[in-house]
Amino acid sequence: MNEPRARMFPPERRGTGIVILLLLLVGVACGQAGPGDRPLSRQALELTVLDAVGGHLTYCDPDVYPLGHGTPVQNARARFPTIMADEAAFRAILSHEHLSADQHFTSGQLIAIDEDYKQMQAIQLTTGGEGYRFTVLTPRPGSDTGITQVSGTVSGSGSVHIEDRAVGQEPNCPICLAAGVGIDTPTGQVPVQDLRTGMRVWTTDARGHRIVGVVLETGHMLAPLGHEVVRLALADGRSVLVSPRHPTADGRTVGELEPGASYDGSTVTSTALVGYGGQTWDLLPSGPTGTYFANGVLLGSTLELHPTG
Repeated sequence: MNEPRARMFPPERRGTGIVILLLLLVGVACGQAGPGDRPLSRQALELTVLDAVGGHLTYCDPDVYPLGHGTPVQNARARFPTIMADEAAFRAILSHEHLSADQHFTSGQLIAIDEDYKQMQAIQLTTGGEGYRFTVLTPRPGSDTGITQVSGTVSGSGSVHIEDRAVGQEPNCPICLAAGVGIDTPTGQVPVQDLRTGMRVWTTDARGHRIVGVVLETGHMLAPLGHEVVRLALADGRSVLVSPRHPTADGRTVGELEPGASYDGSTVTSTALVGYGGQTWDLLPSGPTGTYFANGVLLGSTLELHPTG
């Protein structure tokens, strides 16, 4: 006669069988945890926020600002090696776009990857509570020019809570000086990032004569991904690194200057664009013109029009 199945195990092994059964049950229970319960990478959270606010930001697009260049696919192909090298971001984007690293990417897919990557750089997550806080600018629905400022939180598992939508302003894209540029003062040059309100600097009066002024305001801003500055060189040896849209002392912008043009008592010899990452800086001196000397080159200030530089 057959014995009951439970008695097929020797008494000393029954405890082991129960332990194994419990472990299997725990394993099944853990396996049922949803993907939303797992912490996401910071890069994945940025893309989650991007989706939650509508998928499009208003930001300083490096392909448009400070000077537009290339077609969307040309720019996407040029930036693709940089994106691949940023492994965490690349993995997050591939998952977001439902792509795989070993596939051939179409032009449309390259553009989508590029747009994701550029906009991720404009999403700054700051620690707050059990997750992160964010504030971004988005196009206002139904408006060609309107901007909405969206604020909220995102949890580590990707749960987004929008707290506020308010009227926003155009992003203040940097049009300032590169760090390390020397500002002329009565006691010698001072790096632009070391200037403080109240310090004395050289400026000019309404007739262009050099006079002493004081720093009324300083400003700085992180340059966006792909930002470029102009290496403006003059025939007398002076040169300065400055954003193309930075104002000159005579009402133009640095980007409008061309080799052979006359400027600040000399002749422009070159205006090469070079890549730049880091903070950009500017100052506003007292006096009637708001001008100052950067590496000896007379420039205007952006702070009259753009209070944060």
